[in-house]
Amino acid sequence: MKKQMILLGCAFGLLLVPARAQDKEKKDETPLGKQMEAMDDAFKGFRRETDPVKGAKEARDAQQGALKAALEIPVLIKEMPDGPDKDKAANEYRTMMGKLFITLCDVEGAFLAGKPEEVAKIVDTLKGMKKDGHKKFVKEEDE
Repeated sequence: MKKQMILLGCAFGLLLVPARAQDKEKKDETPLGKQMEAMDDAFKGFRRETDPVKGAKEARDAQQGALKAALEIPVLIKEMPDGPDKDKAANEYRTMMGKLFITLCDVEGAFLAGKPEEVAKIVDTLKGMKKDGHKKFVKEEDE
């Protein structure tokens, strides 16, 4: 009987795993979520890249994601009541995305100049930018 209860508990636990994965997938189905995911993939690609040509291409891919993401509005801002605070938050988001684009251009330039140490410094800057942006514009998940 004890073994059956343990097996039943494990089976129930396994049923919950796909549901959580689906919730995350649904969250990322927004146009902004898709662009952020594409940027993150490119970021992961260039942060360890040593080939300047490949690294510059990954940086350009991230730039495209940043430009497209800048045209979107995060859900957190969309849910704000219309008014000056919402307009200010949207402007702050677009400004941050513009700075991100410029920083990604710096990454591309560092790769093209053959300066991997400069790329590493900029990657650290990008990590901080991502953390700050998510702190301001990404809803906390309720778990």
